[in-house]
Amino acid sequence: MIFDNANIFDGERFYNGSFAFNERFEAQEDGGKLNLDGLWVLPGLIDTHAHLRDPGQTKREDLLSGTQSAVHGGITTVFAMPNTNPAIDNETMVLYVKEKAKYAKANVKIVGAITKGREGKELTEMHRMARAGVVGFSDDGNFLTDAFLARHAMEYAYELDLPIISHCQDKDLGTGHMREGWYSTLYGIYAMPDVAESIAVSREIELSYLTKAHVHIAHVSTARSVKLIRQAKKDGIKITCDVCIHHLVFTDKDLNDYDTSKKINPPFPTAEDQIALYEGLEDGTIDAIITDHAPYTSEEKEVEFQSAPFGIIGFETLLNEILIVSQRGVKTELLLKKVTSDPAKLYKLNEGRIEKGLPANFVIFDPNQKWNVSRNTILSKSSNTPFLNKNLNGKVIATYVNGRQVYGNVESLEKRVLHLA
Repeated sequence: MIFDNANIFDGERFYNGSFAFNERFEAQEDGGKLNLDGLWVLPGLIDTHAHLRDPGQTKREDLLSGTQSAVHGGITTVFAMPNTNPAIDNETMVLYVKEKAKYAKANVKIVGAITKGREGKELTEMHRMARAGVVGFSDDGNFLTDAFLARHAMEYAYELDLPIISHCQDKDLGTGHMREGWYSTLYGIYAMPDVAESIAVSREIELSYLTKAHVHIAHVSTARSVKLIRQAKKDGIKITCDVCIHHLVFTDKDLNDYDTSKKINPPFPTAEDQIALYEGLEDGTIDAIITDHAPYTSEEKEVEFQSAPFGIIGFETLLNEILIVSQRGVKTELLLKKVTSDPAKLYKLNEGRIEKGLPANFVIFDPNQKWNVSRNTILSKSSNTPFLNKNLNGKVIATYVNGRQVYGNVESLEKRVLHLA
């Protein structure tokens, strides 16, 4: 099939053109073409940090609903984090998720736990999980406080050529419900200081220096962390990091309505920290943008703010939030790289670009259409998003995985005279 007159982002830049595909992107031959009339065509987005809640938490989400939600947002590859119940902490659990993922709408990559039960006491059988196909190791949701154990985990990860993905938060300082500062005092919310993150980041940098392991810092949210990571990279230490899209859109000031769908860990940054995050994207300190998709039921979220769990869903609004950030001066191409070609390069994935020979994972997107975020339009089982009942700019028209259409907005498709591949 050939799509013509598309505004194509190939993983680096936009250009107007056409492309052909079957299961992979192909050389164009003579034949009929479908005119996309200037719609954006992007490589399938890659979200390297998400919570699919399977096994054990499927009232919130499961692999099918989670990946349906993902492709609705144009995401074709999702990394499933291991903080499930039970945790993904052994080869059998990895194979269980892989088997269920065969029926998922998007590609699912699995992150294995560093310690058994994510309890920080005993290392998992990392070699066995690597053999089963994990893409990295993390006790996400918990910081591995035992430096001796963390060192040995990094040594094993170095041997396996896989990253340690670290949730950097000092457990003693990181007990608040928002970022400590002027607004936490104004709103009367018990808060955590920015150094709860940067203290842990410092430890991980030093251990990466010691072990030569690749350590990836998840969801960086403070200026001090960005500064430390920037210097570590200059020093040749194998440190990478990502930022959550919500931290690029919201700040601590936005918690004035005590909306529990805005409660996230790490908390929303201060305005000064957010500027540092923008700068970290622009100078290459930050390697990727994630959603940290974290679904919760309405019953869990509709409680007093300080009693509510941390977490925001993010699959279906990722491109909308990228448009919001781009309107603040960060280049659209840069933001799109951070969810396509850059995470593909970071995790050695053969995707993230529109290029002959690569899997035909792509999304057709109309930046000029709007969609209303509601319980009826969200495909996730959960609806804990700050955008609920709001109209957002930009709409995914269709998503393809390996050349097969896995999502299509029927009304929009009829208008554009597209059809199933």
